[in-house]
Amino acid sequence: MHEVEIKLQVPSEHRAALEAALDVAQWHLTRLEAHYFDTAGRQLAAHGFSWRLRRENGQWVQTLKGDGGHLLQRLEDEVEVSAQEGREVPRPDIRRHGGSPAGRALAKALGGALDDLSTLVVEQFHSRVERRARVMNRHGAQVEVAFDVGSLHAKGRSVPVCELELELKDGPVTALFELARPWVATHGLWLSTAALARRGALLAEGRDVGPAIKAGVPALAWSQSPQALLRAIVASCLEQILPNAGAIAAGSVEAEHVHQARVGLRRLRTALRELGDFAPALDEAGAQVLATTFSRLGEVRDQEAVARAVLARLAQAGAPAGLQWPKAEGEVHPPAAAVRDPEFQAVLLDLLAFTLAEAPDEAPCKHDGGCRKALRRRLVKLHKQVVRDGERFTELPVEQQHRVRKRLKRLRYLSEFLAPLYGPQAVERYVEALRPAQDALGEHNDDAVGLEAFGRATATQPQAWFAVGWLNAQQASSARDCRRALRKVAEAPRFWKKRGH
Repeated sequence: MHEVEIKLQVPSEHRAALEAALDVAQWHLTRLEAHYFDTAGRQLAAHGFSWRLRRENGQWVQTLKGDGGHLLQRLEDEVEVSAQEGREVPRPDIRRHGGSPAGRALAKALGGALDDLSTLVVEQFHSRVERRARVMNRHGAQVEVAFDVGSLHAKGRSVPVCELELELKDGPVTALFELARPWVATHGLWLSTAALARRGALLAEGRDVGPAIKAGVPALAWSQSPQALLRAIVASCLEQILPNAGAIAAGSVEAEHVHQARVGLRRLRTALRELGDFAPALDEAGAQVLATTFSRLGEVRDQEAVARAVLARLAQAGAPAGLQWPKAEGEVHPPAAAVRDPEFQAVLLDLLAFTLAEAPDEAPCKHDGGCRKALRRRLVKLHKQVVRDGERFTELPVEQQHRVRKRLKRLRYLSEFLAPLYGPQAVERYVEALRPAQDALGEHNDDAVGLEAFGRATATQPQAWFAVGWLNAQQASSARDCRRALRKVAEAPRFWKKRGH
């Protein structure tokens, strides 16, 4: 079976207020002790599966979970297990899941039968949780709401657990989001894609958060309707945004988490801008929230990645000793506060709901000439705009030069989205032809950011005058480099001109 659930992390400072609002003291209490198993090489986790034995008020239940094809969906199979004399924890046996969809999916992922797997597994970590739960009815749906408080343990380390889980038992999936929205808005909860099993596996590895997640390829086909295409693209963007935002919200200060969250947001905004008329995914207010969060995370990038790159070039040019990147003007929003912002979390909920929406019957793109023409029209328009502005790049003001860079990125992302439709190799050849221009524009933009920053600092940092002079001189030279690189975009092999599909 598939389970559909939303996991929300509860900040410690809001726990008491949330407990009171939910009146969890009146909910059914279950004490859970769970032991998670995997091979020494963590083969199950590598394929997106978790396997546990959990004691629920004296009864042992063995559960196998796997990827269900969506961030909020999981394959799940549960089997009751009898206690075994002389063993504190019963022996896990994977064959109990053999006939289930989860078991078959695991066998396929491992490339064979599961018979020998049980002899190869070892306990990786365990958890102790007090769960207070109740079933809530909302618009014809039944949703189990569980408030979990406890801890995870592995190799002598432990971390606290405090989360709210909403699992759809029956009815329309919209009920999950209707319940979640007010709690997120009032109590500062944030979405987490890191299931307890994932957090425990990281703890066993000695890590608090997982590595940064890069962009994936959406599952697209010409047999889908235009609305289904957009849903799949948005879902793919969220698969990059949510894990990185969740790591940041949990306290990660790794620059790569921030960078990949921004990349995901830029890709998402590209999809909504270029394909938004395929389906109403987000209103104008929601789009502005995405823009604000992207900008706030960008403040951090300017202080870190851009600062390192520009200072390195200034040092090579003979910058005076003691030259420092100027402090940001005005308030700088910490990354965790930016992604925990209730308005941003509400938009993420809206987008997740959109990806799970049941669309009315629509003509697939392979039978809808308008869909194919619309995709081609967007690609052609962006391509022509980039080529046109490339010819006059050196005459454009800085603001318009920056706009060219943004258009080029949208052209790249839109092309990458559509690779499954037009062919990965053809799209990659085109995207590869864009990369020199993107690199040149990126360096040109970084220097423009540095010029503005050091221009504000000349009164307090005399060394900043060197940076202003050198960067100002570089702008004319790098603009010519950008123009040369952009001219090559006109020669890029345009994949959308081919017939077929």
